[in-house]
Amino acid sequence: MVQNEPMKETKSGGAKSALDRLELHATNKLTGASSEKPTGQESPASRASGLRRFTSMGIEFLAVVLIFGLVGQWLDGKFHWHGVATVVMICIAVIGDLYLQIKMLLHLDGNANKAGKTDSKEVSHKGTDSDD
Repeated sequence: MVQNEPMKETKSGGAKSALDRLELHATNKLTGASSEKPTGQESPASRASGLRRFTSMGIEFLAVVLIFGLVGQWLDGKFHWHGVATVVMICIAVIGDLYLQIKMLLHLDGNANKAGKTDSKEVSHKGTDSDD
C-alpha cells in the first residue's frame, strides 16, 4: 500500500480491507513518531520519553483488548453466541495491536539506524569486492 494513496472504500470489507486500514493507521502513527531523531548520547529527558512511549504502548494494548472484549460480550449477549464473539474479538484485538506495535518498533529501529548507527549488513558488505 502506497503511503500517499487515497483511502479506498470497499463494499465487501473482509480481511484485506481490514489489514489495509490497520496498515494505514500504523503508517499514520509512524509519520507522527518519525520526527524524533535519536542521538548517540541519550539525555535523561529522552530516556523518560522512551519510557513514556513504551508505557503508552502497554496501556494502548490493554485498552484495545478491553474494548474489543466488551464489544464481544455485547455481541454474545445480543445474539446468544455463548462466548464465541468475545474470544474472536479479543483474538482480533491482540493480533491487530501486536501487528501495529511491531511495525512501529521496526520503523523506530530503522530511524535509529539511519541516524548514525550502522546496520550489521551494511558494515559486512562495505569494502568487500570479492565478487568482482
